[in-house]
Amino acid sequence: MQAKSIDNLTSPAAKKYQAMKNRLFLFNLIAEFLFLFLLVFTGWSRQLKIFLLHFRDDFVAINALYFTLFSLIAFLISLPMDFYESYCLEHRFGLSRQSFGSWAADSLKKSLLVFGVSLLLVEAVYYFLSAFAGTWWLWAAGFWFFVSILLTKIFPKIILPLFYKYVPLEKGVLRDRIFSLLDRYKINLQDVYVLDFSKKTVKANAMVAGLGATKQIFLSDTLVEGFSPEEIEVVLSHEIGHYLHRDTFKIVLAGLCSALVSFYGASVVMERLIPYFHFSALSDIAGLPLFLAILLATGLVLMPLQNSYSRFLERRADGFALEATRNPGAFITMMQKLGAKNLSEFAPSKIVEIFLYDHPSLAARIKSAQEKTEVKGAYGL
Repeated sequence: MQAKSIDNLTSPAAKKYQAMKNRLFLFNLIAEFLFLFLLVFTGWSRQLKIFLLHFRDDFVAINALYFTLFSLIAFLISLPMDFYESYCLEHRFGLSRQSFGSWAADSLKKSLLVFGVSLLLVEAVYYFLSAFAGTWWLWAAGFWFFVSILLTKIFPKIILPLFYKYVPLEKGVLRDRIFSLLDRYKINLQDVYVLDFSKKTVKANAMVAGLGATKQIFLSDTLVEGFSPEEIEVVLSHEIGHYLHRDTFKIVLAGLCSALVSFYGASVVMERLIPYFHFSALSDIAGLPLFLAILLATGLVLMPLQNSYSRFLERRADGFALEATRNPGAFITMMQKLGAKNLSEFAPSKIVEIFLYDHPSLAARIKSAQEKTEVKGAYGL
């Protein structure tokens, strides 16, 4: 298969779907900046804080009240677009099986979870801003790292079950084949689990989740039911590569580095802008929209670097899977089927891949497997 034919694997529906997703990403990004700037430049943020001071004037309570109202306003403004993107668009392209009630329940659970974690972070960061004005960004990054570790550890046991049920992979040829692979690399897992994706989506996926004793490998039921044992073995080998390389922890560490840069950048910029917008201090909660806008801008600058590192880890896991299975044919057909099922674009533009893809493009991954087969003597072929 030549590179041109790989590019042509993207269906017209997939091209349209991915183009719409990319435009929505850009639209949402612009909308977020406009919302945050509007609160700052109009003075509405300061007015909201002054209004709340009539009810409570202690530091922790006023921060919690402000963030609650801020989050509620942001949620209501973003709800129509979220509904269109995650419900209407997915149904339009035949990817979702969720009823409106199921989608609404998931959306509410996700929003409450994000709100709870975000409130904890805001309270902690603004405490550091008030108590350690010169070094708050170090404390904030350290706390973010701690929360990231905690969330990663509890994800398989507490967060994931809020959205998907999972059961151990049934006994049979596939399970025996998988555990033979695990035994080969001396990986002691209690089980490999199957997620009930099919109740909500036709998409297929697999992942390693958790840290330490909570680390587990999950396969979607759509993957188990729609792919051959050889293809599933390739997928699992890829996840084993992540497992052995401790990639989950490395991603968390990369997040710490990003947090250090982002919080330090926010510290420098906020110091210069606070007098201009008449905020009383760095720890003035009315400056939160400005703070978030700076973090959002910093995140955009760092995004290509973060995605590049993630793609490196994914390429290494692909290499491990090819070495472990010595079956590039199954790897290629798995990628083709996965791309078709998920309406993925096999060969996105370079700029889209740099900014938005934390995995290599499917075309690049297939090409890498093809090159393995073309090396004389590779895998004994």
